Amino acid sequence: MDPKIIFYVVFGSALLGFTWLPTVRGARFINVPLLYSLLAVVLFSQLTDLPLLDPINNKTHTIVTEYVTEIIVIISLAGAGLAIDRRFRFSTWQSTLRLLGFSMPICIAGAAFLGHWIFGLSLTDSVLLGACLAPTDPVMAHSVQVGPPNKGGEDPTRFALTTEAGLNDGLAFPFVYLAIRLAEHNGTFGSWLVGWAAYDLVFRVVMGTVVGVVIGLLLAHYAFRVSDETEREETSEGLFIMASIFLAYGVGEALHGYGFLAVFAAAVATRQNIEKHHEYFAKPYQFATQLERILAGLLLIALGGFIARADLGLLTWQNFAFAALFMLLVRPISGLLALMGTKLSLLEKSAISFLGIRGFGSFYYLAYAQTHATFENVNLLWSKLTLTVLLSLLIHGNSATIAMNWIDEQQRNRRNSRGRRRKKVRPESS
Repeated sequence: MDPKIIFYVVFGSALLGFTWLPTVRGARFINVPLLYSLLAVVLFSQLTDLPLLDPINNKTHTIVTEYVTEIIVIISLAGAGLAIDRRFRFSTWQSTLRLLGFSMPICIAGAAFLGHWIFGLSLTDSVLLGACLAPTDPVMAHSVQVGPPNKGGEDPTRFALTTEAGLNDGLAFPFVYLAIRLAEHNGTFGSWLVGWAAYDLVFRVVMGTVVGVVIGLLLAHYAFRVSDETEREETSEGLFIMASIFLAYGVGEALHGYGFLAVFAAAVATRQNIEKHHEYFAKPYQFATQLERILAGLLLIALGGFIARADLGLLTWQNFAFAALFMLLVRPISGLLALMGTKLSLLEKSAISFLGIRGFGSFYYLAYAQTHATFENVNLLWSKLTLTVLLSLLIHGNSATIAMNWIDEQQRNRRNSRGRRRKKVRPESS
């Protein structure tokens, strides 16, 4: 059979599964991304005529991987930002800022330490591996994210994980550039670090954020102050918002800021106005989510093919040891350290610290770095990163629903306890 026909059948079935599986009773316990990846592994193992995406040995495929993963991350960041109902305040975003400022650098340093000092990678490769794995993934993390716009579900755990995933995809970029600069300077540090810190670490972060906020506020002003309400209801809100999100990414990059930060900042800023509870935002969010699922289905199939046929040397004890140490030690410890002193319960702190899901963003950063510099052990980097993402889908995907159920039960018990205390106080006061 023509491989193209097989691809259309498989891809159509994948999209149907994304639509159908969530409606099945008990579907919250089905790990859809992992299931799709494993089925694709089996499919590509049996049907060797199907084309294979090989970003390791084929430069064109590396560029394709970079662009496709870049697009899905952009769309996912837009959806995550549009879902945030809470206004930005340093006090209410404290957990997010702690995770970004403390947990993420510790994760990068921890992964680099493991790669270099324990598993023998070069310093350059180790820094790149840490930068690729440090950001949590907005695409794979729907089970631990807040609900759609104006639908609630913004408990501290979901809010922290959603906003962390929205912002750390952009904040990982300075460290990807650190690895690229190291590769350009033969793995040695020097005076160039000052320029990296001033430009890549500070200027580009600030510029990306500012561009996103400005475009988001201008978009909100146009949507609710300039455009005609009657005409607005008849237009495609989803296309309008998504066009603006891609504009934010493009302008942010053109002004040498980080486009990922610009996208999430624009989406959040769009909600930071007096009309933030307007039903207008439901359609753009739904539009972004549907686009994301289409691309996710395609990429999960490609991931399965890559695992099945690429010469990765995936299932080695070194790869398992690295992934286990990173996911079960580095990330949880860094998260707990970052959240010390907050008012979160121990269960909430533990869930936030543990549920750092890795995914397509990590593949994007590795493909990006590979097209911009030369690294010694690209095969080992892809091997360790791929197995870590797969184990993250397995461990985090299967534990996220259980953890969220525990947290929801804890919050219900708190509300019931407060309600009982108020009932006891009222008769006495009367």
